Amino acid sequence: MKDKIKYIIAYLILFFLLFFELPYYIDAPGGLDNLNNRVEVENAYKAKGSINLTYVKEIKATPITSLIALINPNWKLEPKNTDDNGTLDYDEMMIRQQVLNKQSYTSGIKYAYETAGKKVNVDEEKCYIIYLYEEANTNIKVGDQIKKFDGEEIKQCTDLSKIIDKKQIGEEYEVVVLDGDKEKVRKVKLVDIEGTPMIGVQVATVYSLTTEPKYNFKFNSSEYGPSGGLMISLAVYNSLVETDITGGKTIAGTGTLEPDGSVGEIGGIEYKIKGAVKKKADIFFVPAGENYEDAKKLIEKNHYKIELVKVEKFDDALNYLLDNVVKK
Repeated sequence: MKDKIKYIIAYLILFFLLFFELPYYIDAPGGLDNLNNRVEVENAYKAKGSINLTYVKEIKATPITSLIALINPNWKLEPKNTDDNGTLDYDEMMIRQQVLNKQSYTSGIKYAYETAGKKVNVDEEKCYIIYLYEEANTNIKVGDQIKKFDGEEIKQCTDLSKIIDKKQIGEEYEVVVLDGDKEKVRKVKLVDIEGTPMIGVQVATVYSLTTEPKYNFKFNSSEYGPSGGLMISLAVYNSLVETDITGGKTIAGTGTLEPDGSVGEIGGIEYKIKGAVKKKADIFFVPAGENYEDAKKLIEKNHYKIELVKVEKFDDALNYLLDNVVKK
């Protein structure tokens, strides 16, 4: 009987160490995600090389993995709720990142078609709530798609601010939203932020597109974040034009892509660089600014053999490939 109790205790301890989830997560170097396997464009031109997303690997924090993170310099233990998230809890942050992922790839596809001179039509601009400020006085949720404000239809995010500008601070209004696939009515009282009536939210635009040639994008709901915009746009562009901009090389990188083609900074650059180096990428595109400076220091410190290219806009990356890869 005593032996059985010992086995049970040992089993419970082992189970706790291996599977009990702590209120943390672990950031670690990721790898490369070949967009040739993600982006399907009708009658696409084939690439000899590859254009790749880079990512941060997120590991569940158990007692065992947390201990490893404390001694492994490539792993970093992070609390699930940090000051960086503001009013968002962990689940809301994940929803926010999923919306930003959709915004990123639809914006990237739209920009690629426009740059390649192909037909692209915006059928719908979906306006999603991605953040609530502490001043907000509303039951609107992160992830809600706004359809109407005080009876007026919201066809794009800019409509929302135009309507609110005409309203009164302190007044309560009804907002019709889509919560998943269900239409619901929320309430919002406009607050005074620096003398301007506001809901106290951040919004993001996700496009519904019709293109010629047609495309299909393979992403799932567990993937999130806006940092793939630049690379997605490059990959789609490469499928639409005859010139193969990869030149047979493994191209990696990161950065958001704005509607005007500018590239924005992202988080986790250290882990993305390390993952790209491990997978033997030839070129890494990185947003100008702090991302570039951090990446440059890391590469010089560790003597990584990878070509680091600073970009401020989509054309910087495209022209670099045309001038330094295609022409060689």
